Amino acid sequence: MRTITLEEHFVSQRFLDTVGINLGGQRGVDLSGGELTDLADTRLRHMDASGIDMQVLSHVVPTFAPLPHALQVDISTAANNQAAEAVAAHPDRFAAFATLPVGDVDASVTELERAVKQLGFKGALLNGRADGKFLDDPELFPLLVKAAELNVPLYLHPGLPTEALRNELYSGFGPSVGYALSTAAWGWHAEAGLHALRLIAAGIFESLPNLHIILGHLGEMVPYMIDRADEWLSPAMKFDGIAGPSVAETFRSNFWITTSGMFSSPQFLLALQVLGAERIMFSVDYPFSPNSQGRAFFDGLEISPFEKEKVSHLNAEQLLGL
Repeated sequence: MRTITLEEHFVSQRFLDTVGINLGGQRGVDLSGGELTDLADTRLRHMDASGIDMQVLSHVVPTFAPLPHALQVDISTAANNQAAEAVAAHPDRFAAFATLPVGDVDASVTELERAVKQLGFKGALLNGRADGKFLDDPELFPLLVKAAELNVPLYLHPGLPTEALRNELYSGFGPSVGYALSTAAWGWHAEAGLHALRLIAAGIFESLPNLHIILGHLGEMVPYMIDRADEWLSPAMKFDGIAGPSVAETFRSNFWITTSGMFSSPQFLLALQVLGAERIMFSVDYPFSPNSQGRAFFDGLEISPFEKEKVSHLNAEQLLGL
């Protein structure tokens, strides 16, 4: 069975040269071994060891500090070129999502078009809010229009919390606990789930019904909350003049989710009940989660062979044109 993973990260050489890495309290990533920086031998060896046939590469921005817009443009262009070189060297093993200079909307639109049309990328991955703005902000609407026009998905990936959020919501603990609570233990997923619901609540999909959004981490809490959100948010939207499908209907028609970093059978089965197998795609969140852990989880899922085929590769092939 072919296996494609969609949330598999790297940090570009340009980012290292100009910014460096600040992973805070992130555990388990061996930079000296090339897990986050290598796009060849180390990565392929780890893929082979766990039976991962293809990774869709995406760039992360591991720093708390906001980057100047000109530097965002420089890093995005260089990171996409570096990823394109890896894809060209191993086209049967790698595809890629673009990284975008989200602080500059016009530059983001231009870079997304270049990445898709010239480099053959399969969409874009956005790390958290765009300079503090959620994607429903009217200033960012041209980026959504371009993604819909190109018929490629946007992957909403969590970003590191701002200093204000860390101080307001996650202070009062030691540095390791504060970091964990603000990121992988809760904060990342709460904000990414809110990001998704804001897109729906703003009526974005009424204007752009063909816009495709991917959420990692088994849907960033949304599958668990979708009935509650539908009960309260759908009538509120209609009261405020936003027509169209309900929150639950929009989530089921415009969103896909991946398993990245969430290797729990009960949570997976909940997502399966909410969305169906055709909306879930296998991912690992490499190197922040090891391929071996993701592989063991996937192999142990008690679902039908056809459902496994969908999650393992068929859905990704269809959505991304692989």
